Amino acid sequence: MTMPRNLVLVRHGQSEANVIQKRDKAGDQRLFTEETMLVADRSWRLTEDGVAQARTAGRWIRENIDSFDRCITSPFVRTRETAASLGIRGARWEENRVVRERSWGEISPLPRAVFEEQYSHNALLKRKDPLYWAPPAGESIADVAENRVRNLLSTLHRESSEQNVLVVSHGDFMWSTRLVLERWSDEQFLRYDKDPSMTIHNCSVVHYTRINPHTGVEESKIRWVRFAHPRCDPETGQWRMQVQDWKSFDRRYLTNEELLAQAEEQARILSR
Repeated sequence: MTMPRNLVLVRHGQSEANVIQKRDKAGDQRLFTEETMLVADRSWRLTEDGVAQARTAGRWIRENIDSFDRCITSPFVRTRETAASLGIRGARWEENRVVRERSWGEISPLPRAVFEEQYSHNALLKRKDPLYWAPPAGESIADVAENRVRNLLSTLHRESSEQNVLVVSHGDFMWSTRLVLERWSDEQFLRYDKDPSMTIHNCSVVHYTRINPHTGVEESKIRWVRFAHPRCDPETGQWRMQVQDWKSFDRRYLTNEELLAQAEEQARILSR
């Protein structure tokens, strides 16, 4: 058994909640009303831009992969709507809770300023350690990676060898998948988390493959990844995909000396 020949992950398009969150980051909390704060996270629809993003991503996916043997979507409304809007020919969608949104627990419906005020210690932990930090009653990125992502990959390895698989999911699930599949160290994750070029935008596509994109030779492991996302031309209002080059990756093994050198990059906190 091997992993799928191609594994394509897609984040949902812009949702109504994304609009509220964007306004909140800009300091405008007016969209946080009693009505919106009582909406379950799974229930948000796409905006018109979100649908346009999904259609744009779908065209690019169809141009690059002829067909999919397996199509999986999160059961959230915004991912269902995105999956349908991709326009994948002959798709038979499986709903799978494993690929659902990361749980934000108690802080899910809260404006950022309210979170900072009511959960000040937890907010401090978030700034200190974004990989292992978990919101109250929620999940950390590490939790999603080691529990749900590994669950999905194990299933695909067992059931979808040699197939082309499409997964419509959420930003933090995709971020966690990159952490696992590309075997990032903790330090790499922290660097990438601050790198704007690594941002998983609405309807971003992460395409993994076992087929060498330069030679066409199929290998036994997923070794290559490329990243694309829709971008709206401000002059024409047209959505187009912005595509990054293929990158290769592999598991890295460390000697005792390399492990020690990494440890010694961190200064001791206590003096003798």
